[in-house]
Amino acid sequence: MKNTSGFTIVEIIMAICIIGIISAISVVSYSKLRENAYDATAKETLHQVETAFKAYVAGGNKVPMKYYTYYGFYDSPGGGWNEDGIKTRHGGGIGLAMHKANYLPNDLLNPLKNGPKKDPFLKNNIAFMTCGKNKVFFYIEVYNGGITERELRDRERALDCISKTHSDWLAEHGMPFSSHGWASGLLRSKPRYIVAEIDFDNEPLDSD
Repeated sequence: MKNTSGFTIVEIIMAICIIGIISAISVVSYSKLRENAYDATAKETLHQVETAFKAYVAGGNKVPMKYYTYYGFYDSPGGGWNEDGIKTRHGGGIGLAMHKANYLPNDLLNPLKNGPKKDPFLKNNIAFMTCGKNKVFFYIEVYNGGITERELRDRERALDCISKTHSDWLAEHGMPFSSHGWASGLLRSKPRYIVAEIDFDNEPLDSD
């Protein structure tokens, strides 16, 4: 009687399929764990920024409208453009200002390097936007949870942030009101964000 050993073709195919399934599950599980870890870090970072900003303002620091950049949290001052004859967006990043005033470290963006990158403008940075003279938004892109880009824009429109900032800025500099609008479409990549919306008392700047 002939004794045979080894595996049949069917057994080998089944083994390969099982290994493939296990590998796929492992990859998905690792990816999910990485996303969850990033989102948790982003949430902690946003809380740190919110706490630092409140302390920064409470410490007597001004937050000029149309002065800081939207997306360059640690950008150096410079650049910008002229609006109604006045230089705007040339103050660099609000994060750099808070760092120089000893309210934040200078490496908050390091843990955000492996983020979703669905927002090509934000690029895993920390966004900053004023909504009139007494409200600001900070937001960070996340993999899961948070709110959609449409929900973020709807909130900004509901508060009339662009017009309010423009009218308050004109009044701050003693200029007559002029209409100002900015329309933009939504990104096809469908980014999601966590947002800190902060109200504070910000005295007008001297216009001289």
